[in-house]
Amino acid sequence: MRPRSTIAFAFALTAALAGRIAVAADAAPATAPIAKAPVPKAPASANVSAGTAPAPAGVNPPPPVAIAQASPTGAPPAAAAAPRPAPAAKPVASPPASPAPSVATSQRQAGVLREPAPRPTTDVRVQARFAVKAKSAELFGGAEYLSRGDFYNSPGARIGVTFYPLESFGLELQVSHFWSSLNAEAERIKDSLGALPDSHAPGWLMLVGGRYSIGYGKLLVGGLGGAIHFEPQAFVHAGMHAHDGDAGPSVDGGLGLLVFLTPKAFARFDAAIVFEREDRSGKPVSVWGTLPSLSIGGTL
Repeated sequence: MRPRSTIAFAFALTAALAGRIAVAADAAPATAPIAKAPVPKAPASANVSAGTAPAPAGVNPPPPVAIAQASPTGAPPAAAAAPRPAPAAKPVASPPASPAPSVATSQRQAGVLREPAPRPTTDVRVQARFAVKAKSAELFGGAEYLSRGDFYNSPGARIGVTFYPLESFGLELQVSHFWSSLNAEAERIKDSLGALPDSHAPGWLMLVGGRYSIGYGKLLVGGLGGAIHFEPQAFVHAGMHAHDGDAGPSVDGGLGLLVFLTPKAFARFDAAIVFEREDRSGKPVSVWGTLPSLSIGGTL
């Protein structure tokens, strides 16, 4: 044989043997895959992976490890791609701690300590005084009736003036005159017996004294169109009387009500108890009586 033919025959035989070996390899059963044991799933709330301890807060858990599997063709398994690292969690800013309340604040909230009530301002008035009497004089006149149990009817009239050096205090002078007449009982005795009582018919009464305003008030009465301003007062006087030829000391005292009709006009009601000393049948006698009066006047 020629050398070239020998070489060609050797290559052909080698190729035939290699093809048979490849067919035999393909006909052989594939290698069975590796069985994996089932991994129990942990509850979501536990956040624990199999075989690892729970990761502390703020620390990223380690990436999972991929399990290599054998290729059915017998080729070596490809290397698993490394997972990308998870971005680091941003720190969450905790809310600023509120300062602890002071002991006084907590006690005040609990009702132990209370704020003091504001004091009213004393120099602020709700309304100015309706009428002013200080440093002024009041001139008045009116009617009155003297009752002493002396068998006489004694209606009268009075005039007077009051000067107020202070708003609540005034000095007063008043003069009264009475038109006295026997009452019905004295007339019957006079007609039947011809006798007259030994008491003296009231004639004149002159008194000087003081008047004090106890308070000040106002009252709204429907239909009058405004409030009534008034002052309760107390007074006392001393002087003398002249009754049908008899003269002697007289004193009175009582309560009054001063009502302002306007800032300059007023009405006044007085109720007084009168004490007098007079001679009856040649003897000094103490005589008590009442003296109500109603006057009107104005401020000068």
